Amino acid sequence: MARLRPVARAALKRKAFQKPIADYLAGKIDWDHAALKPVKDLIRILLRKEQDENCPYCQRLIFPERRNMTEHIEHYLDKSHADYRKFGFTATNLVLACAGCNFEKGTDDVVIPGKAKPVHLSEAEAPFLWPHPYFDDMTASVQMRPGPVYSAIPGSVRETEAKRMIVDLKLDTIQRTESRHGQLIAEREQLYREMDVLMEINTPESLARMKPLLTRIKVIGNELS
Repeated sequence: MARLRPVARAALKRKAFQKPIADYLAGKIDWDHAALKPVKDLIRILLRKEQDENCPYCQRLIFPERRNMTEHIEHYLDKSHADYRKFGFTATNLVLACAGCNFEKGTDDVVIPGKAKPVHLSEAEAPFLWPHPYFDDMTASVQMRPGPVYSAIPGSVRETEAKRMIVDLKLDTIQRTESRHGQLIAEREQLYREMDVLMEINTPESLARMKPLLTRIKVIGNELS
């Protein structure tokens, strides 16, 4: 993914959003407050288009879902850190990340230990522990081959940062994870077919045989969620 443009900046400047954003930055409301939903909805729309619906970290398509559960407005400098709350609505701090990358990143700090905390989150304050979606070209640092298999591009400007990001986000384990995911999906589909057969028989014995199948389906569902 090429360097992103801070397209969210246009939304953040809208007069209608100034008060709720100011209230958030002042600590009067939290990120999930209803007053912030309109501006977050617009940010999502702008970032989806700018990112071509791909996650900037793993560079893969974020599959659409009507409740936005597969995509997350992700803060490169996590908003849970007191030093970074001021970047909660800074355009160069906002990306749409897939659920997997957002989960693995969590609240980790990507500022190099011992380095001064950013003041304005500008390119002049780079580099960070990872390539930055707005200041760096991800595809120039991270190579994704079919599999998917990830590797840092030797000799690239952000080779060290790319290696760190791949490890931190466990991108080097996606292939194994997806293999397990496929196995679970296939097993669940087989269990559903067995359930259908037992429901057609509809005897006390067949109903009794359904119980362990239902238990296993629930276990698989918990692991997939």
